[in-house]
This record gives sequence, C-alpha cells and structure tokens, in this order.
Amino acid sequence: MTTTLRMPRAEAFSRLAIASVAAAFVVVGYLTTALGGQVDPIRDPVSDYEFHGAGAPLFVAAVLLLISGGLAVIAAMGHADLPRGRAVRVLFGLWCAGLSLVAVFPANRSTADPTVPGDIHWFGGAVYFTCLPAACWLLARSLRGNPRWNRAARRIRWSAAAGVVTAAAFGVSQFARSLPAGLLERLALAAELALVVVLALTVRRPAR
Repeated sequence: MTTTLRMPRAEAFSRLAIASVAAAFVVVGYLTTALGGQVDPIRDPVSDYEFHGAGAPLFVAAVLLLISGGLAVIAAMGHADLPRGRAVRVLFGLWCAGLSLVAVFPANRSTADPTVPGDIHWFGGAVYFTCLPAACWLLARSLRGNPRWNRAARRIRWSAAAGVVTAAAFGVSQFARSLPAGLLERLALAAELALVVVLALTVRRPAR
C-alpha cells in the first residue's frame, strides 16, 4: 500500500519539476529577446538582466522557479525510493543553497568594481554550476548495477558529463576574457535545466 501511494506522488513531483524548469526556461528566453539590445547573450552574463527595468524581478523569478524544480525533483526521488548516498544529498542541498544566494544577492555591475553582494552572488553561481553535475555523477555511479535503475544511470551519467564540460568551459571564461562568457554560461545553464528534466523523467518511468 505504501509503495502504491508513493509512486503517484513521485510522478506528481516529477511533473512539477518539469513544469518549473520549463517556466524558468521561458522566462530566461523572454529576457534574452526583450533585453537583447541591453544585454549581449554572447558576452554578458545572465545576471545582467537584473540591471534593466523589469529584468530584476523576472531574473529572480527564473531562479526561484529553478529552485522549485530542484526541490520537486528531490522530493520525487525520495518518493520513488531512488538510492542516494549522503554525498549526493549534501551536493543537492548545496546546489539549492547556491541558487538561493544568486537570487538574494545582486551581481556586480562591473568586474572592475566588485562588491560584497556581488562576490556572494558569484560564489553562489560557482556552487550551483558545480554541485548539480557532481551530485548527478555520483548518483549515476550509485545506481550502476541496480536492475531497476541501471538504464537510468547511463542517461544521468551522460547528462552529468555535459554539465561538467559546460560548467568547466564557463569557469575558464572567467579568466580567459577572449572567450564568449555569456554564451558559455547559457550553455551551462541549459545543461543544468536538462539535468533536472532527466532526473524528473527518471523517477517517472519506474512509476509506470
């Protein structure tokens, strides 16, 4: 009876996660289109949308939607009895914490004029871009060999690898100014969104 009740809950939370991520994607897409004249998506970071009119509340809304999606997928994994070690749980928690810092503290307007809130924002971004791919990589390793989750482990591992590569490329762009930092950040963000969706779909399929 308990398992019967838990699986529909897992599917409900996975649907919420996908809906939240899709909404965050739409908001960022709208900002990219509406503020294309002020924020260059190739060179400028996503957080620069905060400095232009309605961009600030919409940027925060996008981050909160991503946090909502992350919390929903964490709940879905719990209801689906997806095996997770302590390190995976900690990394997921740090990922949500990093996103929260990004939402609360505004970014620096210029790298030449750093501020304490801006540095906290930067640190939060580094945490969330790092922790989700790492959590998913460890999760995939823990699922390997499990008959119920073995196929899902491969999907998670490849998605995590994409997250690691794109996050690393964006990290390098913070020091190599000739690289298109804005584009690389958006690719890393897309990989993060895709990881949440992959996890949500993973817990839905066994429920069926």
